[in-house]
Amino acid sequence: MRAIYSALFLAACIGLVRTPSPVSAASSTSRGSILNVADATSDCSDGWRITGYYTPIESDFTGGQMREVEISGVGKETFNADFLKTVFDDNEGFGEGWGKTRFGWYIGEYRGRWHKADAPLDANDKPLEPDTVAVDNHVIPTGSTVSIPDLPGDLGKLEFKSNDVGVSVHGKHIDVYTGEGRDARRRMYRFTYEEEDKGLQRVCFSPAANH
Repeated sequence: MRAIYSALFLAACIGLVRTPSPVSAASSTSRGSILNVADATSDCSDGWRITGYYTPIESDFTGGQMREVEISGVGKETFNADFLKTVFDDNEGFGEGWGKTRFGWYIGEYRGRWHKADAPLDANDKPLEPDTVAVDNHVIPTGSTVSIPDLPGDLGKLEFKSNDVGVSVHGKHIDVYTGEGRDARRRMYRFTYEEEDKGLQRVCFSPAANH
């Protein structure tokens, strides 16, 4: 028995026996909420819904009815009704958030009113940038670097910034902003992993240095 203890002691001294790496306080017995072994600063977990959002352009909506709305600080103006519904659906209580009008400026709906801006804005009133994400800040802090490693192709290699929030984004849900227009709309669906046939995704994030 003493020989066994001596062998273990020797193995530890030369690095053959290693103590387990610590895991985050949120770890469980499943894969969820464990630290990414490739990056000790990343927190990774499974079971995430991934969706996308984009900025519709009014000129892409042809035909149909027109609708007049009151814009804060501007007054009344008329737009394509399907375009406005894509920006904000009154029945659903949410939409893409902002849209580019035929005049070249942007219209968005929040706090129960329509607003005008020079760019589509995030929740902090800053211009949206492609490949930023809306998250639940109770789960992922603002400014974190986020990756979705199991997405197909090059999508799994992308890194995102968590700069936005959304009225429909809660818990383990990430909404990826893909840009403006039809191409951005098509790209948006490449990120969508919330249906049963697509399954859920693994997400990793590293909080910003000030968190």
